[in-house]
Amino acid sequence: MTRLPASGTRIDTPSRPKGQLRAVLCNLGAGQAFDEATQDELYWKLGAIIGRWSQGRDRLAVSPVDGALRALAKNLAEASRLLRGLETGLRNDLEIAVASQVANVLSMNPTVGSRSGQEMLRSFCEEADHIAHVCLVAATDLPQTPGKRGWPALFWHDEFTALLLDIACKAGIAPTHGKDRITRKRTGWLVEAAKALETFLPRDMRSPDVETCGKRLERSLQNLGKIERQKFSPN
Repeated sequence: MTRLPASGTRIDTPSRPKGQLRAVLCNLGAGQAFDEATQDELYWKLGAIIGRWSQGRDRLAVSPVDGALRALAKNLAEASRLLRGLETGLRNDLEIAVASQVANVLSMNPTVGSRSGQEMLRSFCEEADHIAHVCLVAATDLPQTPGKRGWPALFWHDEFTALLLDIACKAGIAPTHGKDRITRKRTGWLVEAAKALETFLPRDMRSPDVETCGKRLERSLQNLGKIERQKFSPN
């Protein structure tokens, strides 16, 4: 399904209270690196990540927007046709009757001033025709097909991983991650931190298990590495 691109910036409130963030940071060994002000900043960075996810999830489909614009263009054009009944040219009885009735009522309105009802109708019809045309152009300008891969489900996770790495850097902690050689279970500070801070995200954003969490982190670390290399690549 083709959807409109997200626009603007949205910040949502994390799922857990701000006061609980310090305890989580302390459990991760990073509590001393963040005072109240930087904890507050970190909390709302999580809110910004949630907001980006919400924008991607809630993007409006193109189809109803296209239909509304085309219906608006049609209705404006029809209104203009009916209200031009007093102008020169071929007009049917219905158009003349509608335009005459509206023009007469307008003329009785003291706020119209020196302008006649017929002049107001002519001005309105010109604007209506112009806006009707703009609506059709706007409908044609809407995205017609989704992107090559649509809207990635985990487009926000790179930003989340970058936030974890920033926490580790400020706390002087090595962001280790890997697998136990015997049990093959995901281990390391980065996995632990991801699972801990995911509790501040909506349930639909959280990893269903540790293995999935580790895979997401690996993918995001690779993506972030590509971004860093691109920053220093010659043009």
